Amino acid sequence: MEKHILFFDIDGTLIDEEKDIVPESAKRALCRAKKNGHLLFLCSGRCKAIIPDEVVGLGFDGMVGGCGTYIEYEGKELFHHKLPRDLQRAIIEDLQTYHIDGVLEGKDCSAFRHDYWMPVVKNIFTENGSFTAKTQCFWEEDFIFDKMALWYDDSSDMEGFKEKYISQFDFIERDPTFYEVVPRGISKASGMHFVCDRLGIDWKQTIAFGDSANDISMLRCANTSVAMGGGNPILFDMVDYVTSAVMEDGIAKALEYLKLI
Repeated sequence: MEKHILFFDIDGTLIDEEKDIVPESAKRALCRAKKNGHLLFLCSGRCKAIIPDEVVGLGFDGMVGGCGTYIEYEGKELFHHKLPRDLQRAIIEDLQTYHIDGVLEGKDCSAFRHDYWMPVVKNIFTENGSFTAKTQCFWEEDFIFDKMALWYDDSSDMEGFKEKYISQFDFIERDPTFYEVVPRGISKASGMHFVCDRLGIDWKQTIAFGDSANDISMLRCANTSVAMGGGNPILFDMVDYVTSAVMEDGIAKALEYLKLI
């Protein structure tokens, strides 16, 4: 059996976003794939500090975290793109000025406004507080961030913020009130390229699995791409295979279809 390197998004791909679990069929399939000699990598927008223990415990060989801003292999850091301190301070001031809510995300923590108000951000704050390590803080504290997840409403001037920073960041629209914001030149795809170059892996061996708009770069550049059923329909025409939804054994079915297990 030819060996491949598999890159998996987390939310909506490995984890069902309603039940917040990894189905047992996916756990078994990933274990079989690893036993068959395939390399398994997470490729997520999540920073390392807030990857659920249930996912970490699945035995991945490495990760591309923070939409490509952080990469590790066998527990060792290979790459970490941090924003300069002066840029971080300017961004925080402007997020206040333009009245934008959100989470500033880095390898070790996620930072929030003291006066966060968007319902999604409130839920994330509660979820992150469930992690055992100190993985969250507030914008006034001393922390380092690599990317942003920004939510806004009618009281916000998101267009003004975008116009100011569009030359430095890619704004990935996840829904009408949510942008994932990543430094230009950094993406899940750039992380995949880094891993393959570092490990000497032929690009023909790459397979990517995703479900949402921030997976587009990863899915487009992989040699073989898989979209999750129940994911964003914009992916379906650009991938090689559309599998079932997460809780309908989507990962297991995809690995079987690709003859990886």
